[in-house]
Amino acid sequence: MFFLHLQLIYNIAQQILTWFALASYWLTTTVIMDLVGTPSSSNNQHAFPFGNDATPIINTIIKYIYLAFVLLQFILALGNRPKGSKFTYIVSFCWFGLVQLYVTVDSLYLVVHAFTGGPGFNTDSTDDFVKSFFSSTGPGIIIIALAATFGLYFVASFMYLDPWHMFTSFPQYLLIMSSYINILNVYAFSNWHDVSWGTKGADKADALPSAKTEKAQDGKATVIEEVDLAQADIDSQFETTVKRALTPYVAPKEKESKTLEDSYKSFRTRLVVFWIFSNALLAVAITSDNFDKFGFTSGASKRTARFFQALLWANAIVALVRFLGCCWFLAKSGLLCCFARR
Repeated sequence: MFFLHLQLIYNIAQQILTWFALASYWLTTTVIMDLVGTPSSSNNQHAFPFGNDATPIINTIIKYIYLAFVLLQFILALGNRPKGSKFTYIVSFCWFGLVQLYVTVDSLYLVVHAFTGGPGFNTDSTDDFVKSFFSSTGPGIIIIALAATFGLYFVASFMYLDPWHMFTSFPQYLLIMSSYINILNVYAFSNWHDVSWGTKGADKADALPSAKTEKAQDGKATVIEEVDLAQADIDSQFETTVKRALTPYVAPKEKESKTLEDSYKSFRTRLVVFWIFSNALLAVAITSDNFDKFGFTSGASKRTARFFQALLWANAIVALVRFLGCCWFLAKSGLLCCFARR
């Protein structure tokens, strides 16, 4: 029962992180570009990687194109099939991959700068060291984020004696990681009403009925074989057709009640609207100074630092729980294997 409650807490935390992943990716992308690309005292008045003049302009263009592609995903998901918009989806995957590569390079620069030119650890006492290590501006939070993101996955892969995918597939996964949220997650939310098991070929056109044909006696021409009907059957069919033609047309009454499919689509609409507005509200509340008028005591910069501190710690704890689960499964499987051999 204890492990069931632990799994429930883990699933709730994972669901919250997944729900706000759209805003989290946007905030992560924009804040990292602002930290690295805006000349300030934290980066010695040097904007990376295109210089002080060009980098802020390029970052602004990337942000607006990023938002435009996110909006495009909702338009495609609500109105088009993936087969009909293959080229647009390929372009979207490529664009988000390029943005992810750009942000990854900026993140590596930020990490190197934090350990070389940024604030270090306070070693005056144990208490001061712990406070500086776990502060939002100290390098310790970066170490924890790197250990939870890369370290645990590498350690778990070596524990299971299958580390090769970390060298052959992990770099590609890093590039496509944002597309899972910005493309696949958007498509999943936008098509929540589709509760079928898929088309399974039902999207293909049905074959038209074919007439029964046979070769003529000369073997060259093809003739259609017609079935002879009795005169009584022909008269009966003609009489039925005439009666149907003379009967006054009565328009069928349309049912105004909501169908089951309409209820599915209505739920989908409310879910997507709530998902979009909750993520947009989070992004605006974190980055906008106008929310100080609503009772927020700290400014946007402090809220951003606290948000990323909470986000990094939450992802680190979730990754640690998964790692402990891997260790538990490996130890249990090893013990059962030893007893089975005996």
